[in-house]
Amino acid sequence: MPKKGTKSTKGMDDEPQQQQNKLPDHLELQRTRVICKADAPTHTEGFQYSGAYAAMGVDTSVSVDKFCMNFKVEVKRLKKDEMEFDMIGVDASIANAFRRILIAEVPTMAIEKVFIVDNTSVIADEVLSHRLGLIPLDADPRLFDYMSENDVPNERNTIVYKLHVSCKKGSPRLTVKSSQYNYCEAWARPGY
Repeated sequence: MPKKGTKSTKGMDDEPQQQQNKLPDHLELQRTRVICKADAPTHTEGFQYSGAYAAMGVDTSVSVDKFCMNFKVEVKRLKKDEMEFDMIGVDASIANAFRRILIAEVPTMAIEKVFIVDNTSVIADEVLSHRLGLIPLDADPRLFDYMSENDVPNERNTIVYKLHVSCKKGSPRLTVKSSQYNYCEAWARPGY
């Protein structure tokens, strides 16, 4: 038993020693990587303050000079319509912001206006219209012109689909699939 006022060294050698100025591997991965998984990205948030790991001797402060010196982009794969790259030396929240900007800039097409003639389902017209707008369309936006408010719908800026589905009372539930949408040759509505 040690004398009163002195520290016991028992068990001190049993604890793993953390290397000074280096984070554990799992924290370094979380701090420096945004991992894009099929369902959602992980490690997208940054650290709330620059002294988050000061006790471990790791400087996480932000400065423009440090950013310019450490930031790199390494292209891993480049194809005609696809690119994979690593952003190195940037906070995970900044990498996630770039990811969101790139996704927002990808041109897409969606159903915008829905004309419902007879809806006898339990789903309200507005909800049905919203759900139709969420369906991905298999159309290349580069082949179409952007339609502004003053433009008249034509074959260069508009796609029209027709959906005619009915379910008889007492019959089993009917699942409507995107293959049941018919592309309309007569795309312009009279008086529209």
